[in-house]
Amino acid sequence: MTSRSPSATFRDPAGSLSFQDDLVIRRISAASRGDVVDLLDSSFCQTLQQRGDLIDALIDDSGETLILRHPRIPIPTYPWEWTPSQWLAAAELTLDLCEEALSAGWILKDATPLNILFQGGRPIFVDILSFERRDPHSSIWLAYGQYVRTFLLPLLMNRMLAWPLSLSLFKRDGYEPADCYAALGWGERLSRGAFWSITLPAVLDRRQEKRKSRRQDRRKEVREPSEAGSRTHPRRVADPEVTSSVLRRTWNDLRWRTRRAMPEGAPSDWSEYQGTLTHYTPEQSRKKLDWVRSAIATAQPKRVLDIGANTGEFSALAASAGAEVVALERDPAAADRLFLMARERKLAIQTIQADLARPTPAVGWENSESPGLLPRLEGQFDLVLMLAVIHHLILMEQIPIPAILSLCHRLTTRYLVVEWVPVEDPMYQSLMRGRDALYGGLSEADLLNACEGLFRTVYRQLLENGRVLFLFERV
Repeated sequence: MTSRSPSATFRDPAGSLSFQDDLVIRRISAASRGDVVDLLDSSFCQTLQQRGDLIDALIDDSGETLILRHPRIPIPTYPWEWTPSQWLAAAELTLDLCEEALSAGWILKDATPLNILFQGGRPIFVDILSFERRDPHSSIWLAYGQYVRTFLLPLLMNRMLAWPLSLSLFKRDGYEPADCYAALGWGERLSRGAFWSITLPAVLDRRQEKRKSRRQDRRKEVREPSEAGSRTHPRRVADPEVTSSVLRRTWNDLRWRTRRAMPEGAPSDWSEYQGTLTHYTPEQSRKKLDWVRSAIATAQPKRVLDIGANTGEFSALAASAGAEVVALERDPAAADRLFLMARERKLAIQTIQADLARPTPAVGWENSESPGLLPRLEGQFDLVLMLAVIHHLILMEQIPIPAILSLCHRLTTRYLVVEWVPVEDPMYQSLMRGRDALYGGLSEADLLNACEGLFRTVYRQLLENGRVLFLFERV
């Protein structure tokens, strides 16, 4: 089974996208053909591609339409599934490309997280059509407002008011300063972080609206400078060195403000989970780790999905064994620690901050531009890890065991590792919350019955604390 492909894009008049097996096919409009060929032939573009910062592209110039063939990122993720540190990595890549493009005579005409995908822990810029030739006499970056709305303000509101970054699912073009201004108190509005990005733009917009209203009342057609006007008639100066200097200062300022917008990294219950385990002694934890290592050696997976990955202990184990890992974790703080760990250790781990019980839905026009999380994951892995997860799905989400195993059967092409937590376990008891009549009678036999027709048991390991580890194989 392969993940569902999003439909061809239609938002950029310079070209469109479609999907064919492991390739992304981009068709370039006649008006953009020459610039695209020049960009791809440039040493600037080739350097970015060799470095892995820009998606590769094979040119097919044999027909009337210029066609680019890009490799397909196996598991695409979207900004609403990223941790704060992933947002920062994508933002810094965008600004770095702007600076590097400047010297080569190019500039980014838009700046949105949707131009970025992650492969493992590395952000990759995938929208080649975002590059356009730069006017050397203009010091205006037309994508400035979009960068602020789509990168800076979501991070800033996450820091100041704990607005989840997942809300970007509903804000394709980001937050408006006026909306953020309305949500802040006066102390927050006047803070250093919010004043320049939120308060000043919101106040100026209000004044501009008042001027516009007065002009309409006087019925005069006087056009004053505005963002729209600056796009139509960008400010021009004579000296290209001056314009370059202004642009670099603009990007450095945005980089500084974006870093300051990052949350302070307050821990959560789950981000500190591994360090506060009470249901595992150190020796029991070591035996569990050794058993999982042995199961991975038996499975020899190429791709692993670690569900409920927490801060990534078992994801790192699979990646160290040579697998490409997708780590799914719903807790933002734990997922962020996982991402930073994988980057620091240069492990092939791709972090997705999402909840398996409430997976990301498909969004966009006709729900077909950005597919839901599960269609992107199904059938993509030869090993799925579900360590200390099933009891959470049963007790916190009220998901029946057969439904959980059915989903696992669709996710893996071969192996599944499950940690069964018995009713007597302290964690199970704390999550059951007195619902003994509903969940107090569940046992290992219920798990094995749910596996019938889906999985067979390869290995079973009873741990000293009563928990049971299984390696299942798909049938």
